[in-house]
Amino acid sequence: MASEAPKSSLSLLKRFIGEALSHRRTLVIVILSIIGSALAVLAPPYILSVAIDRYIVPGNYDRFWVIALLYLCALIAQWFFATLQTFYIEVFGQKVLRDLRARLHEKVLRSSLAFFKNQSTGDLVSRIINDTGIVNDVLVSGLLGGLGSLLSLVGIIVAMLLLDVRLTLVTLTSVPLMILVAYYFGGKMRRAYRETRQKIAKISSVVEESVAGVETIRAFGREAEVEREFSRVSRDTIKAYLRVAVYMGLFWPLMNITSLLSVVFVIAYGGYLAYQGAVSVGVVVAFIQYAQRFRGPINNVVSMYDSLQSALAALERIYEVLDDENVEDYRGIHFNKLGGEIKFDNVWFEYERGRPVLKGINLHIPPASKIAVVGRTGAGKTTIANLIMRFYDPTEGRILYDGIDGREISRKSLRRKVGYVPQETYLFPGTIMENILMANPEASEEDVIRVCRQLGVHEFIMRLPKGYETSAGEAGKLLSVGERQLISLARALLKDPDIVILDEALSSVDPKTERLVQDAMLKLMEGRTSIIIAHRLGITRFADKVVVVDNGKIVEEGPPEELLARKGHFYRLYTSQMGEA
Repeated sequence: MASEAPKSSLSLLKRFIGEALSHRRTLVIVILSIIGSALAVLAPPYILSVAIDRYIVPGNYDRFWVIALLYLCALIAQWFFATLQTFYIEVFGQKVLRDLRARLHEKVLRSSLAFFKNQSTGDLVSRIINDTGIVNDVLVSGLLGGLGSLLSLVGIIVAMLLLDVRLTLVTLTSVPLMILVAYYFGGKMRRAYRETRQKIAKISSVVEESVAGVETIRAFGREAEVEREFSRVSRDTIKAYLRVAVYMGLFWPLMNITSLLSVVFVIAYGGYLAYQGAVSVGVVVAFIQYAQRFRGPINNVVSMYDSLQSALAALERIYEVLDDENVEDYRGIHFNKLGGEIKFDNVWFEYERGRPVLKGINLHIPPASKIAVVGRTGAGKTTIANLIMRFYDPTEGRILYDGIDGREISRKSLRRKVGYVPQETYLFPGTIMENILMANPEASEEDVIRVCRQLGVHEFIMRLPKGYETSAGEAGKLLSVGERQLISLARALLKDPDIVILDEALSSVDPKTERLVQDAMLKLMEGRTSIIIAHRLGITRFADKVVVVDNGKIVEEGPPEELLARKGHFYRLYTSQMGEA
């Protein structure tokens, strides 16, 4: 997913701030604490100037304790408002971060399968975790902290103007130079930070793929190649960070030098004015204090500008996901029950424009019938299952369910009534009981046991170390392929579906478990419209009709015995796998 053109900084910020304003109450407390902190910063230098001019220089110490007490109160006020500001900025930031991550996660869950075609898992994880963290640190904590510094800066300038205009102008002489430096390096740093975010996403992707595919990597002896790829991506990441470091290495020393010039100018010019009697010693001391405090907020504001480049690059990547239009629409007709009739009416489909996978499919599947779809690898069998599940919609033509166009039916409603058993079953970390209950969270543990008994898999589960409480492990890796398939069949039956799709459910099952899986499949299909995507053609003997797909077209269909007698496409497929019929 590449952004067609970088969005402007202003548009990104306006959109983000508009969304963050949903937490107004917390933000009000933050703003009040920022204002209080900014005002508290102004008091100590002024109190110090009064102490010098009215008490120390004249030698008047009668009520000096009042000034000391006021100075102490100002310091306590600074501490109080700074603490309040820090705490509520963090509270506000965590609320915004929670909402942003939740929206991204929801978007990923609701995105169509077309969205994932060119996405790596590592990159998506990086956007949801790393990029949102950067945005929270900079655009929430940093931006609000920068706002506090900006208010302090304005307050300091106003206070200095009230004390002496000449010294104020001298203090501000270095500001234009600071702005020029920030403007020059800003664009360069934003491009460099954007590149670092991309490199971090890439390295996350490589690590994720290495962990997920560790068995395959070892089986083919590809450890060295994977290590070299990781090293290459790591080097690219380091180079990207070094570019950022070069810019920062030039930027910050220049900013520090220009900001320190203000203090030097105040000491030199203020000392001259005090010598001439044009200003009091207390005012000069106050200006030195203000100039030193002036440097802090300027550094914070400029630092915010620096960090903002990284946050804007991360925000662009976040909005690329949120703005992607490949989202499933769950609107439409809702069903409590389907009759089970499915009809393909001149269906064409293509994953990529100009490369059709299905070409004019016409197919009628009567209610409660068992249809086996067979064909060579890449013929389009699984695509037919994907269209029935409405993972995709036809490019041309339509699919009718009980005479209703599938596009008019709610995807969520349809999928609740379809039991889907994929070729490769994915189990979530947790127990077997928890994995089966995912199909119907409202079901009880007794319902799960009943379904498993019905399928004939209860005894197999009870032989496991902890029965239904046995952990499936990460992605179900603690169970064999056949055992995972049995869990998937139980999960499908717990939905009590009206339509069943078995996508090559026996293709990866070991011979020891095949009979158990096959028996469970037959029990699941009883009284339901069933579509079997068949790789092992022995299962076709249980089908009412076999549909042969070749190069995206139906080239033959009919009862299995009849097709074998014709000695056509199905006969050749069957005999090549099973031997002479």
